[in-house]
Amino acid sequence: MLNVVIVDDELPVLNLLKMFLQKTGQVNVLEIFTDPIEAYENIINLKPDVVFLDIEMPEMNGLELANNLIEQNDELMIVFVTGYNQYAVEAFQVNALDYILKPVNQNRIEKCVSKLNKFRIPRSEEKITVEKRILCFGEFEVYGNNGLIKWPTRKVEEMLAYFIVHRERNIGRWELGEILWPEGDPEKIKTNLHTTLFRLRKTLKENDLPINICSKRGGKGTYRCELQELHCDLMEFENAKLENIIINKGNINQCERILSLYKEDLFLKKNYEWCGAKAEYLQRNYINILKSTALFYLEKGLYKNAIDRLMIVKEKSPFDEKVHQTILRIYGMLKNRALLIQCHEEFKVKLFEEMRIEPQEETNKLFTELINKL
Repeated sequence: MLNVVIVDDELPVLNLLKMFLQKTGQVNVLEIFTDPIEAYENIINLKPDVVFLDIEMPEMNGLELANNLIEQNDELMIVFVTGYNQYAVEAFQVNALDYILKPVNQNRIEKCVSKLNKFRIPRSEEKITVEKRILCFGEFEVYGNNGLIKWPTRKVEEMLAYFIVHRERNIGRWELGEILWPEGDPEKIKTNLHTTLFRLRKTLKENDLPINICSKRGGKGTYRCELQELHCDLMEFENAKLENIIINKGNINQCERILSLYKEDLFLKKNYEWCGAKAEYLQRNYINILKSTALFYLEKGLYKNAIDRLMIVKEKSPFDEKVHQTILRIYGMLKNRALLIQCHEEFKVKLFEEMRIEPQEETNKLFTELINKL
């Protein structure tokens, strides 16, 4: 059943519309209002699925009322019922799902209800047990109850990515709009924002994902994303707080598990311009943990493990001379002359090709000392 509220300043029209809706057998009319101000004060608590609105009303017209209601709840479905067709464009800019011209009739209302049911979030009787998770490192992948989610638009996907990175923080409506549509017209941004947020929430519910995106009014309008009992590699990586940890036998397994979450840089394959600083920060933390684990393995005499970690660091920071020096020392300890020479020659070539410089004197001196001992 669809829970409905009707707002129209003409009582006869209200009662007629209520009758038509109830005749469909698919609608529960929660309340009717002739005063739009009173309607606004009560609709949020009534929590309807749909609000049927007249447009030309005293004190607050239907378009204003719809905007105010959507600010409070972006999931709310709006249907305008009016005697004027000139408001159609404005109506759909506030996410209206239908626009009915008066006088209404039973057939038109039944078509509208059928359309609303298609947009309504389906409620499954049985919960399917699947591994729901979010993967942010490298590719951005979100898995719901039907597997990998295919997003209705790229902006819907990007909006969720932004919410996840800034989870548990209030995000201003205009901040979000300007991030996703940096060159857009303010009115167009507002329309895009409402539409995209509506689609995002709908997709999350269809896939039974425990992600709550709250709308907070407070004057300017803000949003907040809360991830509830859902595995997210980014959240687990950040919550581990391992960047300055001293690694020992007791925590090395935890460190390795956290490192395994970091497949590639944050949203690497998505090219989201807004996440550059965050991606660099996470990469630095990842590199620091790799260096610490390499040092632990080196102290334990596990040279292969140490080399493996340092080679990953080298891919991320190819010109880090301290890392290169450590790798040279390990090859020296292993008495592997061939790898020692190959490693240093490759480093010299890359350094010159990319930066037109030679290795530091300290590095060349270390290489010579190690070679002479073999």
